[in-house]
Amino acid sequence: MTSKFRTLLSLTACLLLGQVGAALASPGVLRISVNPIYPPLEFRDPVTDRLTGFDIDFGNALAARMGVKAQWVETAFPQMIPSVQSGRTDMILSGFSDRPERRAFLDFLDYLKSGAQVLVLSQGDVQSPEMLCGQKVAASRATSFPTMIRQWSHDHCEAQGRPGMVFYPSESGADARIQLLQGRVAAMVQGGETVGYFIDITHHAFRRLGNPLSNMLLSMAFPKGHAALEAQVAHAFADLRADGTYARLLQRWSLQDAALPDTDSDGSTP
Repeated sequence: MTSKFRTLLSLTACLLLGQVGAALASPGVLRISVNPIYPPLEFRDPVTDRLTGFDIDFGNALAARMGVKAQWVETAFPQMIPSVQSGRTDMILSGFSDRPERRAFLDFLDYLKSGAQVLVLSQGDVQSPEMLCGQKVAASRATSFPTMIRQWSHDHCEAQGRPGMVFYPSESGADARIQLLQGRVAAMVQGGETVGYFIDITHHAFRRLGNPLSNMLLSMAFPKGHAALEAQVAHAFADLRADGTYARLLQRWSLQDAALPDTDSDGSTP
């Protein structure tokens, strides 16, 4: 980040600082919507039952840098957007993707790279997409991954006269990984930002197959009209990048491949 931009961002944040208290319904508290079912971003520790994960550490660090306390509000995924629109929470930080259709009613501040990644068993014999033709590929039915699998199948199988891949619907990424481990499917698809973590904690039971099927960004989301709060969060994010906190948290949660590149921005990509 250039010194000129950092100075401008600091001045903007200072001018808006007095407005942040008004933007927060509870003074001194930043209420964050989270759906803790997506390790390593957010989940409940199976031993302590406490919220943990990259997003939790990152959100707490952002709030501390802003001089407020993070209050995590567990929210079902379908209620994420209504929660900030109604004022029940101030922002979303929960593996939430920056999608064009959401920009009409939300503002985004990107903080991680994402994308759909195909996984196979490390000890398996699948070496190319073509080897999955006619085979079952699992993914959560609630995501956009099924559509991507069908397109991937068309490009690598049907278009070459091979039998298509068979989409195997699962309830979640965790369910899809179980199906793969138990041999019910030949591959599965999950968010690329989570792959490093699961490869590590399973002692490399999985490996990536090819390049990601898509490229997306995960973002903090704010309701329209909350520029003061967004500017303060952006300023805090810039500080966390500058002092190495962002990099340390990425490493802690095996998310180095999901890091945003350094830019002359407030933490978002161009």
